[in-house]
Amino acid sequence: MHRHIRILAALGILVTGLLAGLATALPFYLAARDSVEETTRLGAEAQAAVLHHELTRYVDIARQLASRSEIRMRLEQYTLGEVSLPALRRFTEPRLADALDEIRDIRGILRLGPADEAVAQLGTPPSLATLPALAEASDVATCRVVLIQDAPSLLQTCLTIAGQHGQPIGRDILVFSTERLAALLEDGRRFGPNVRQVLVEQESGLQLTSTASGASLTPFDPARSEPHQAIYRVPLETPGWELRVAIPDTDILHAVWDQLLWPVIAVGLLTLLGTAVVSRALAPLLTQVANQAQRLAETDEELRQAASVFRHAHEAIAITDADQHLLDINPAFTRLLGYPLEAVRGQPLEALIAVHGDTAETLDAGSEALAQRDAWQGEVRYRRADGSILTALQTISTVRDEEGRPRRHIHIFNDITAQKAAEAEVQHRALHDELTGLPNRLHLEQHLAQGMRLAHREGIGLAVLFLDLDHFKEVNDSLGHAAGDDLLRAVTRRLRGALREADFLARLGGDEFVAVLMPVDDDQGAIRVAAKLIDALTEPFPLDGHEIRIGVSVGIALYPGDGDKGHALLEAADAAMYRAKQAGRNTWRRHAA
Repeated sequence: MHRHIRILAALGILVTGLLAGLATALPFYLAARDSVEETTRLGAEAQAAVLHHELTRYVDIARQLASRSEIRMRLEQYTLGEVSLPALRRFTEPRLADALDEIRDIRGILRLGPADEAVAQLGTPPSLATLPALAEASDVATCRVVLIQDAPSLLQTCLTIAGQHGQPIGRDILVFSTERLAALLEDGRRFGPNVRQVLVEQESGLQLTSTASGASLTPFDPARSEPHQAIYRVPLETPGWELRVAIPDTDILHAVWDQLLWPVIAVGLLTLLGTAVVSRALAPLLTQVANQAQRLAETDEELRQAASVFRHAHEAIAITDADQHLLDINPAFTRLLGYPLEAVRGQPLEALIAVHGDTAETLDAGSEALAQRDAWQGEVRYRRADGSILTALQTISTVRDEEGRPRRHIHIFNDITAQKAAEAEVQHRALHDELTGLPNRLHLEQHLAQGMRLAHREGIGLAVLFLDLDHFKEVNDSLGHAAGDDLLRAVTRRLRGALREADFLARLGGDEFVAVLMPVDDDQGAIRVAAKLIDALTEPFPLDGHEIRIGVSVGIALYPGDGDKGHALLEAADAAMYRAKQAGRNTWRRHAA
């Protein structure tokens, strides 16, 4: 009879423990799944930013080609009847051929005149089906980057060529290889080997994927379903483009399970332990006092087993009191952060945190969540014993006493430092030029917008210097592209050395750079910096046994006199730079002068 009662009591406790364990595991599962999905979404957004930067680069190439002054001026003379079409073609085609050789991504160039007549045709012909009328195409936004169904796979964009007074006098249609886009999609396989990425271009109804043989263009079917997969749709900032990331449900489940495995094992072991402890506690009612000592010994052994689970868990675990002072840590915590128990016992856990911009907000949010829900999960940066910084995904659970007061907090730490570094690397690549390491156009636009807001608020001066290297093309033609790349890196070093630490230097592409000066007292301050930059680049560059001499033409624009928007300031500085070119090169010009 005694045995029967003990078995029933043990079964009742075991069932209750399992139900409680399931109730505890569900919030952990949901939190872990949300964490995995949020990480994947952030990765997809970072990948979309990289792809948008690449598409923007194609438009920038088209803009640079359309802005070449000599062939643009000859096209305007043709529109005025001063040059015949055959003469215009003889003048234009060899210069566009140089651009085709210089920019490896271009597969074809078609220049059209004011009546959409062909002025020059080089390389792969474009598709003219999606082109708007020239009268409607006053801006590149009306002529989007589109995919072309072809083998090999291609894409095209175009740009309206404006005359001296801003009137449309023709346009360039450029055909590009999709190999770089396909390489970026292939590089994005950090999501996992089973993840499928598709870049969709809605106007053409085509989708670009990366295969073993290279880029693949296929018709896009919006009605197609992806069973047993999670689809992340991220629209690009480039109009009409969308990145789709398809991840098998099994991959997500495996990632979630990786986070839950040890907590689930710990809950199961604690349930079994509780069953045994309570079962033993009933024994005094059913057995002789002589057996109580034996049962207490068995209970003590089981507690030692629970302590062993705590000590040998792979996750870093810390136990704090109600005021977040450390009471105990497991060896995994010491391996992760480098602190022995003796060094941190009694110390506030907050003392180990590496304080940065949003630390206070994170800690406040964690305290509020613990008070309301007895659980919290978030990212916290800690300083290891060796001084290095670790980013941890931290999960906290509150243990309350019989009266409902907080007694202990259980902290579980997962190291996500490498993952955060990878995300930062993707973000850096999206905002910086690959060749020189300088900020790119996207980064420049963001910095300029922030700088103008600060200048307006603080009442300080801001200047934009648009730099275009003189005679750079001759270096490329005579010594090759590799030497040209080395020269651009050397130019970058000299420009940085000539600017203040607070000034901002970006590369737009080709041989064009932009410097943002803030603060500046007046236009004379900007002129002195421009002269300093010209002097810095006038000195010869030693390159592969040659002394290379180049120059630089600088256009100066001031905020807000020459423009109160970023694009207006850049256009003003660009126009001033062309005046410097016309004045004989290797000099500067003010926009308002």
